[in-house]
Amino acid sequence: MPPVAEFGLPFAFYAVAALVFGLLVGSFLNVVIYRIPRGESIVYPGSHCGACGAPVRPYDNIPLVSYALLRGQCRLCRAKISLIYPSVELLTGLLFFAVLLKDGLTWITIAEMTFVAVIISLIFIDARHHLLPNVITYPALVLSITANAALAWHGVWAGNQAYFRFSGFTPTSFDTVFFAPSLWGAVLIASAAPVFWIIDRLDEVLFGKYFEWAEADQAEAVVEDPDAEHIAQRRHDRVIYGTMIGGLLLAVGWAVLGYSVSNRMGRGVFDLYGDAYQSAYANLLSACFGAFVGGGLIWLLRALYFYTRGIEGMGLGDVKMMAVIGAFLGWQSAILVLIFGSFLGSIVGLILARRSAKGLKTALPFGVFLGIAALIALFAGTPILQWYTGMFR
Repeated sequence: MPPVAEFGLPFAFYAVAALVFGLLVGSFLNVVIYRIPRGESIVYPGSHCGACGAPVRPYDNIPLVSYALLRGQCRLCRAKISLIYPSVELLTGLLFFAVLLKDGLTWITIAEMTFVAVIISLIFIDARHHLLPNVITYPALVLSITANAALAWHGVWAGNQAYFRFSGFTPTSFDTVFFAPSLWGAVLIASAAPVFWIIDRLDEVLFGKYFEWAEADQAEAVVEDPDAEHIAQRRHDRVIYGTMIGGLLLAVGWAVLGYSVSNRMGRGVFDLYGDAYQSAYANLLSACFGAFVGGGLIWLLRALYFYTRGIEGMGLGDVKMMAVIGAFLGWQSAILVLIFGSFLGSIVGLILARRSAKGLKTALPFGVFLGIAALIALFAGTPILQWYTGMFR
């Protein structure tokens, strides 16, 4: 894919910029990881010490540097600052740097950096709270689906922006060429978030009778104050409904774009708009199929465990996380992530089971291993799949 812009600067400049940008994003992710499970706003108030509540001054909020200078302590109350904070910053910076090395300076680099940020947030939240928040997975699904379509459109269009006329071209109607892609593409984009909402509601109907069998300590009650919990739920609902509205607006934009392409062809002009739109539609279908395979497989495993064991083996958040991964990486990589994640989870689960009094009943944050596997698939999934398919040739 063609670069975003080179500006004549050396690649080392962009590499350092990606690293620094990743550190800054990692600092923001620390806010997301800490506040979202507690139902707090990620915007207000500003950064503050979790022990004494003192605001963090700008010069004490420099990624990595401030932690080292303060020796991992609050400047005022000297309370210990968790090592998780610089770890998230450094991990994000290194992964952003790795994405740039892999893809160069392209639009797909921006999309993959966003995906990395989402996965890091889910990994650390699940590790701490055994929770994969809807306020992250709902928007991530819509963004993953639309990003795939947008990248395909840009790839075709940026490759060659010239257009030409067909001699003797017969005008083609919108109904016969672009009606189906426009209609079904809009339906898929608009229904992405509502499908998650429906799955949430169906879960109570299909498996609600089993929830009371689950051990009470498997899920941590993060928000304990009833008033704070009510405020958190309202904030949560606003994000969910906002995502649905955003998806609807994107769907309308998709349909309008399809009509515009059709109108140009109807005037006897065929240019790269048509090719780009068809390519975007193919990617859109691929992303939705990836979400269906990724989320569907783990949902089936979850349902099987419910009905055979009578308890909840994994959360619905794992299903939605896998749908996001499948939408962004594709169905083949989704299967790879599920295999790797299950393998990693099994190893760590057996180790924890031997050290815990609960044995095999020890709760395991499966989203952590799915996230690690997703990052592996992002960087090495294509070579692994090529090696695997090559074995059968």
